[in-house]
Amino acid sequence: MTGDVISVVIADDEPDVRLLLRLQLETVDGVEVVGEAADGVEVIEVCRKLRPRAVVMDLLMPKMLGIHAIEEIRRDIPNIAVVAYTATAGEFVRQEMERLEVPLLLKSGDIRALVDAIRSSLARVVE
Repeated sequence: MTGDVISVVIADDEPDVRLLLRLQLETVDGVEVVGEAADGVEVIEVCRKLRPRAVVMDLLMPKMLGIHAIEEIRRDIPNIAVVAYTATAGEFVRQEMERLEVPLLLKSGDIRALVDAIRSSLARVVE
């Protein structure tokens, strides 16, 4: 694996969503899915172990909400790129993602927008 490859962890409680994201991201040059997590606690553990450059995070997950998992992961890995990936987003969620400087994408969007958000988020944390 070269330094140009963006290692990504996918966090979503729905196995079908994780599979779909994995399959889509694996078609993108320079992106490698290195791990998955099914809940907020597991994603923290996976990120601590694998130290990915980016995480695609569902916000409504069991055991710990994505918002809280993002804060915990960033304490451990301050230069990780995080993209919130959710089915719906009310005003509170939008404000929290803005506060955390996390791009917010709806699951109904296309994979190119997700990859662009990962790359732009990564550029911000590396600066």
